[in-house]
Amino acid sequence: MNEMAPYQTAIQKSKDRFTKIAATHVVNYDKESIFAMQMLMKTDYAMQTANNNPYSVQLAMINVASTGLTLNPANGYAYLVPRDGQIVLDISYKGLIKIATDSGSILWARADIVYQDDSFAYNGPAAMPEHRADAFKADRGPIVGAYCVAKTKDGDILCETMPIAELEKIRQKSSAYAKKKAGPWVEWFEQMAKKAVIKRASKTWPYTDDRLAQAIEVANTSEGGYELMSDEEKEAQALLHHQAAVGRNWRSVYAIKEYLLAEEPDAYAIAELWYELPQEEQRLLWRAPSKGGCFTTDERSFLKEQLPKQAEAIAQEKAA
Repeated sequence: MNEMAPYQTAIQKSKDRFTKIAATHVVNYDKESIFAMQMLMKTDYAMQTANNNPYSVQLAMINVASTGLTLNPANGYAYLVPRDGQIVLDISYKGLIKIATDSGSILWARADIVYQDDSFAYNGPAAMPEHRADAFKADRGPIVGAYCVAKTKDGDILCETMPIAELEKIRQKSSAYAKKKAGPWVEWFEQMAKKAVIKRASKTWPYTDDRLAQAIEVANTSEGGYELMSDEEKEAQALLHHQAAVGRNWRSVYAIKEYLLAEEPDAYAIAELWYELPQEEQRLLWRAPSKGGCFTTDERSFLKEQLPKQAEAIAQEKAA
């Protein structure tokens, strides 16, 4: 029997968590694991990167589950790609639109590139623009900008535009481009420009859930990282993620706080509830009360002291 390669083992290890996270989405682990292996086997570089850093493969698979986007290449929503020594989930502009429409934020959206020889008229943020171009012309000149049009469930039209100067400014804030003049902004500028204008446009779309925000965060990380937000904006976004995590896990949070009200809290029961949560959810919930966190200072002190002690007992019980 052939021994599995490290990347294959990593994909297999992601199954339990993948299945749990994807419970509310349409993605299926068995299908996505096949698509993942096919993508990683396409090039020797991807295979080598995956085997050298199998943990990144596991994290990428978890991101597939959390975004709910299939790796089916026929759809073109998302891909597993090697970048900076790791395998990352690369979400396309089509994937971002898919999440937005699935969540009910918008009915549809379209992003496009405007070239110098095109005719483009912007009619305001709540009207359809007029874009005329010779689609069969081999060279329409250099790119002058990008735009995104979306329609809400109420029938409103929302339009966002970005001139080339702003696209280049965003490209410059990409760590991969700024440090190495490499990465997706070099290889696929048009697709990245469409993604950039969709990311900005999504801020004006009706809010439904935080899946699109999470997908954009995954996309930004996989693209090499960006420094686009001020400290105040980052803090506000972190608070939103915390509040969303409380909403997703309110039963567990409520039960933990109930146990903590007892004169002698049941540390083992609390630890069981806490360790049932995915690590990412634990991270989002572990926010200081001074920053809007759900646990008080005393509750956090108890959890910080008791959880590590109970973790070993839980592990021993499961191993028995």
